[in-house]
Amino acid sequence: MPIYEFVCKDCRATFESLCFSQRDLEEVRCPRCGSKKVSKLLSTFSSRLGFGSPGFGGFGQSSCGGGSGFGFG
Repeated sequence: MPIYEFVCKDCRATFESLCFSQRDLEEVRCPRCGSKKVSKLLSTFSSRLGFGSPGFGGFGQSSCGGGSGFGFG
């Protein structure tokens, strides 16, 4: 889902908004003060892919376990 994080330039509040189009992005208002002076923040995400990771089927050991790191012992 296209959820964006913003900061208000007037009251410094941070908030999230669901925006499906460029028009939605242009119409975002601060929920605290109603200002249209907002900036989109850079969002971060985490991803872990590979053998034995939950994103690859979840077989093998957890990341806290020992072994080869490939879920085979």
